[in-house]
Parts: sequence; structure tokens; C-alpha cells
Amino acid sequence: MRIDNRAKHSLVNIESDETSIYRLLDVQHLFELFESKMLTLVAPKLWADPYENFLEHCYGIDPSKPNVRINYNGYTKLIFGLCWTLNQDTDATWRIYSPNKSKAKIKTSTKKLHELIKKIDDNWFRSYLGKVNYFPESKIKSNISEAIKDSSFFIDNLIENFYLIKRDTFVDEREIRLLVRLITPEDKVINAMYQKADNMDICQIPIEDPIDLIDEIIFDPRMPNSLVRAYSNHLKTTFGFTKKCSKSKIYESPKIRVEVDKY
Repeated sequence: MRIDNRAKHSLVNIESDETSIYRLLDVQHLFELFESKMLTLVAPKLWADPYENFLEHCYGIDPSKPNVRINYNGYTKLIFGLCWTLNQDTDATWRIYSPNKSKAKIKTSTKKLHELIKKIDDNWFRSYLGKVNYFPESKIKSNISEAIKDSSFFIDNLIENFYLIKRDTFVDEREIRLLVRLITPEDKVINAMYQKADNMDICQIPIEDPIDLIDEIIFDPRMPNSLVRAYSNHLKTTFGFTKKCSKSKIYESPKIRVEVDKY
């Protein structure tokens, strides 16, 4: 894959088509999405996988100054991400990412998400919507070592070579990532359009109407039916969400009616 450094909004390793993508989130955060009309992206250092934040843990050494460590984590402070999946409805997804049986999953498409981001015409803003590739841990370690050795930490290279790459132990996640980098002329400047001074680890992107983005909402299959009804009614009456809003059916008992010849 190769990123067009001239583009404000890049598609990486995927087509701008109707491929469905999904994201699990707390119900509270789902309501906040409708209320704030903001997509919230977070700094990769907040992700669970330490390889996503390797620049916090890895460093270079100048042979002429062996007691000095060269730090590179400043390269990532203006990169933010939001993770989606191609997995429609799997047992593992619910059990791993909704341990309290309380989350909701939103459905959209790569095309809708890309078209939404493309509306941002800001010279200080770049976005990358890409499919994650999975490689053995040894290859990723080798890539990290080479990048540190050559000091080849350009932002687009980081996006392409590290934030759209993951260890193959996570291949079942089938991730699609929205990555954003903010451009500032100097370190002390922040982009107040997308960042808040009290939390520099998040980036918020305004969206006109979440209803246009979200095609369907699916609740945890283990959630009580009464809660599903209450949440669905709240989404309809408060936010006007009239699209499909239901509970996942993966744990429903089969109800099969068969006419038999004899008994």
C-alpha cells in the first residue's frame, strides 16, 4: 500500500464502496454521539496493544554517547485513531469488547465514513481510512528497528508502516481504521477546532447528523429486552433515529417447524 502525501483524505488498501463496517461502543457514548454530533478519536498510546504505542517504549542510542537515549514519542502526539471492524456479528466480539453485556454496535460503510470526513476542507487536517494488514511479530519488530536506525519517522510513513499494521495474533479483528493527523506550525500550537486544551489525547470531528452516518444499531445479545426497548425508544423519540435498532440474535434459540411423516 502507498499513501498519496498530497491528498487531504486518503483511502488506503480499501475501495470507497458500500463495504459495511461496525464499531462497538458504550450506550452512554452512543447517546453522546447523537447529542454532540462529534466523532471522538483517541491517541494510539491509549490503545491496549503496546505495539500500537511502540515509540513510548523504544528509543535510539548514539554510539558516541551511549548514556543518552533518543526519544521519538513526540512524532505521534498529533495522530489520532478510531477503530472499526468488518466483523458483522461474532461471539468473540461481544465477549471480548462488551464484557459487561452492555454495549451497542453501530453499522455504517466505508463510503459513508469517507464521504463524511472528506467534507473537512482544512489545510491543518489530514485523514486516512485504511484496512489493517497483519504480520508476524518478528517482522514488525524488524520494521521498528529499521525505522529507529534510519530515523525515518515521517508522519505519513508512521501511518502507513505502523498504524495500519498489526501483529497477526489480532487477525480475527479484521480492522478498518480512521486515522487523523493534525498539522501545526510549532509544538506549542493546538488546533482548537478539533482539540480541547484539557485533554490533548482526543480529537473530535464534527458531523452534520449521526443519522446520516449510522445505518443500524445492534445491542449486545445478552442485554435484557427491557433495556433494549428503553434504549431504542430513547433513540427514536429524542434523536429521531427510526432506522433498524434491535438486539443481536446470535444467541436466540432455533425455532424450526417441520412436518413429520410419522411419530
